[in-house]
Parts: sequence; C-alpha cells; structure tokens
Amino acid sequence: MKRYIEHHERYPLARMVCVIMLTISFVCPISACTIFILTDGHYVIFGNNEDWTNPVTRIWFVPPGTGYYGCVYVGYNDGWARGGMNTEGLACDWVGGFNENWKSDATTCVRGNPTERMLESCATIEEAIAFFRKHQESDFIRAKIFIADRNGASVIIGVRDGKLQFDRSERSRGFGYAFQTFSECFAKDSEITVTNSASILHACLQRGKNATKYSNIFDLKSGNIFLYQFHQQVDSIRMNLTDELAKGGHYFDMVEIHQQYSKPVLPLLMNMRRFIIDEFPPISDPDPKVTNHISKVIEDAIAGKMRAEDYNAVLWSSISPMQQDIQNDLKRFGSIQSIILVEYNIKMNRQINRYSFEFENIRSLMQFELDDQGKIVSFKSEASERKPGVDLGE
Repeated sequence: MKRYIEHHERYPLARMVCVIMLTISFVCPISACTIFILTDGHYVIFGNNEDWTNPVTRIWFVPPGTGYYGCVYVGYNDGWARGGMNTEGLACDWVGGFNENWKSDATTCVRGNPTERMLESCATIEEAIAFFRKHQESDFIRAKIFIADRNGASVIIGVRDGKLQFDRSERSRGFGYAFQTFSECFAKDSEITVTNSASILHACLQRGKNATKYSNIFDLKSGNIFLYQFHQQVDSIRMNLTDELAKGGHYFDMVEIHQQYSKPVLPLLMNMRRFIIDEFPPISDPDPKVTNHISKVIEDAIAGKMRAEDYNAVLWSSISPMQQDIQNDLKRFGSIQSIILVEYNIKMNRQINRYSFEFENIRSLMQFELDDQGKIVSFKSEASERKPGVDLGE
C-alpha cells in the first residue's frame, strides 16, 4: 500500500507536489491488506485484498522486453504498482502498518519501483530473496512484502529486530489485516478453488476509512487473473496474462473495466511506462526565458517565497493557502540541478511545455501550461523517479 493522489486531468501546484511525493514514498494505514496463498501441489492461488482510501484503482499490463518478463500490475492512478504477477508465475503484494528501525545493507539501488523491478526480473521466491538482499528497498521500515511462485513456495520479507528477515513456507497461509478470519475460513473449507478463494477474500474485507478497494486472485500456474470489487458492487472479471500481454501495453480503470474491456485498449499512461523519462530527449528551447521563469517559480516555492503574480487567479486561489505544505514537500526533493525542455506546444494561445527536472533527490517529468500573459495556469506531474539510494519516506 503506497500513498495515492486523486484523479484530475490537471493538477495545480499542490496536487502536482503530491503526485511526485506519492509515487516515490510509502505511507501505510495500520493493518492494511490481507494476502494469502493456497497450494496443494496441483493448484497455486494467490489472493489479495487491497485496503486504502483512494477509490481510483487500476490494473495494467506491461509486455516483456529484452532482459525482463511481462507483468500485470495492480494499484492506483499514481502508476506505482502495489502488487502484480509475471509471466513466470511469480506474484507479490504488500502489507502495511509497520514502523521498524532499520538501515539497509544492500549495495545496489534500482531505478523506479523496486517491486516492479523485482517482478520483471525474478521467476522464483529464491530469486526474489536474492533480489532484495542485493537491492535497496526503503519501504521495509513501513511494510512487509508477500511473494509466492508457481511451485507453491512463498516468502514474507520484512524487518524484525533491526534485520531483514525471510519467512519461507511451502504451505497454504495468510498474512495481514484479516489473518485470523483467513485462518478460520480455511479451516472450515480447505478446497483450493477460485470460488473458495473469492469467498475468503470477501470474508476478509476491511471496512470503514481504509476499506478494501479491490480484491485480486492470481492463478500462478495458468496465469488467469480474477478481479473483484466487492464494495463497489462491480461484477468480477476474468482475464489471462498471456492473452492481455498479446494486446500490447494497456490498462483498465477497475470500476469501468466491463465497459472498457469490449473497446479498443487504453495505451499505458506515462506513469505506468518503464523508465518513461528516458523517452523524452532534450529539444532546442525556443524560449529560454520561460524555462528560466519556471525554474525560478519552483525555486521560490522551495524557499517559501511563492508569488501571486506568477500564477493565474484561479490557480493562485487554490494553492495560496497551501504554501507551507508545498515548501515542506519540495524541500525534500533537494535543490534543482537542471531543467531541460523536452516538448513544446502552442494551443489556443496557451503555451504547453514539458520539462525533465533533475532535483538533488529525484528526477521528474512535468508539464506546465501558461496563458498569453505568461502566467501559470496548471501543473501536471507525469512521472517521477527517486534517485538510487534516496529514501523520501516519513
């Protein structure tokens, strides 16, 4: 469970800041999510209830490439995978609500989301264990990851007594918010079927503020995917990983998946694509004054000196009460190292520029829209990437 941002077509500055922060750090409610594996040597079923506050849920498919497996990911509209499954039958998800004192001794950092890097490169739990021994993952101070493979083996990785621990098993088991309910349900009916697994997930729903937003079942041998949204009363849907990957990279909004499934696929959004920032090389800057102005606006925000004259009236009325929060968040990114124009458009007297920002602690792809007076109308954070070795958690 990582933090989220509500869906908007355009983000004012405060929401833009939130998008960046939420895609690179991990804050969990107490006792969030329930995960289990059911295995009997023939069937291997991985089930997950995703508990959080954001209703904008998504599922997306990233085809294989040179050096990485194809994957299905589940999560929210920030494009940061909470869990998923790959073509080798390895699946994972996180349980939040921990607060551990720990410092990683791993020697290597990955770009972007370590969960995604692990799923696209590992086929078994032993390979996943080796991955997390070698690669840094700061979220272990706040959460534990449950990983299972198509052989029925599973591991729960988390911190205990200041050290990274690996709890292996080859049996059916559950973990997380409704562990006791899972145990009671499985004791009554241990038959390993999708129907029984869905019944267990329904019994393990969390309600209230951090209610379960979606439930998923992965059949690790067949690659079948079953998606449930019990609270939203959306009918379940069945998909197959191989079939979906054959369509190319695409996604679905979970609450609209039945309507979207019969239509042409929705291509992956920027924040779902792998290393998207690399896809935008620098271009010649036709108006360096605007670029310098944008850089100064962000520097002023970091310094707590935002100016009303830099924004149009509507945007300023929205962000002016949030200046202290904006400053606090931006300061965590560190100073601006560079700002590079990667796309330039003029539409209906509006200048729309896309920039690659290099901060001290993160890289970010941002879009700015300015009116004919040079005032900022909107911000949009399209992708961000924490720099290797940087922890921007609470």
